[in-house]
Amino acid sequence: MEPALRDLLDSCRGGLKNYFDSLPEDNKEVLNAKKLLSEMETLAESSKDYSAFMADAQNKNYFTEIIGFYSKLGNEAYQLKPKSNRIPSPQEIAKGYHLSFESLGEAKKDPNVAKIYNRIFQVENESTSGPNFILRMEEEDLFLGMSKYHLVYVMRNGLEKLLNSGNPEIVTAEKSLGIVSSPQMEHYFQSMQNKMNEAKTVIEMEILSFQEAENSRFSNLWDSCFLFAVFQSFLSPLISFRMTGSKEHKDDTKQAYEFVCEFYGTNWNEIFENPRIWDYFERTIFGGGKEIFKEQGLTSAKELQHHLRGYLEQCVQDVDRDTDPSKQVVLFRDSEIELSHVYESLKKA
Repeated sequence: MEPALRDLLDSCRGGLKNYFDSLPEDNKEVLNAKKLLSEMETLAESSKDYSAFMADAQNKNYFTEIIGFYSKLGNEAYQLKPKSNRIPSPQEIAKGYHLSFESLGEAKKDPNVAKIYNRIFQVENESTSGPNFILRMEEEDLFLGMSKYHLVYVMRNGLEKLLNSGNPEIVTAEKSLGIVSSPQMEHYFQSMQNKMNEAKTVIEMEILSFQEAENSRFSNLWDSCFLFAVFQSFLSPLISFRMTGSKEHKDDTKQAYEFVCEFYGTNWNEIFENPRIWDYFERTIFGGGKEIFKEQGLTSAKELQHHLRGYLEQCVQDVDRDTDPSKQVVLFRDSEIELSHVYESLKKA
């Protein structure tokens, strides 16, 4: 398992640890939460990399369920009857929060996470009794803060890992790139951070998380269909022709390329000038196989593009077909947008 995935799982587990420690081991919601964490662990073990795990975890609603357990376990803890009539001290109640903070791993270094826990420990020392400690925690929204800032950290860390997954050695003037091309997933993590910060209750966090996950799931599906229709449909047989030189792959390439160009009113150069296509080609196609391409003397995505054009010229007579801007549109969320606007639309949807 990648170290980044181990950190992510430890962080998720650490965020719920206080509830696990304060509730009976056979509590139904505790068992459900541990089952979810076990499923995430299994998925992480079988995932080929961080980005693959994040995509599958999102599709399975794992992050939304994790957020839901904050309210479910919190409710279970609230309903748990005390074992005696003795009023607990602030230190006895806060013991679980100290253990939870220590179990957060790298998340402890996050300024907002550290600030909220330091305030909890300060209130612990200032409180005159256990009930007074709980009351002040509620008055200052510290229960919400514990959940909110930890989850914001998880989302921010997830975005960073997503952007730098693989071997980020493709350098542009602006940044180094990982091999994952997913503007909609970038938007999901950024939006989740904003929504978590805006939430006023744990229940609201759960609802907003579900909305964002469903929204992102649609964008992921749409983007996959777009990339296949406009690019992969002819790129795949073209690469096969490059490898085999077979007549079958040559004919498949010709048919697919001519259909894409006719349907979308475009051609080779305009396809590669499309920001969404180029990001995918540079990061995933070239970035994912850059070591192999370098062994073949292809040291950049531009060189690979030029190289592949040579093979396309063996399949079709007119690579630089006439274009028709009126056809260069797609339907995205009930609106027509230009092909050139797809990348920015996915980053904002």
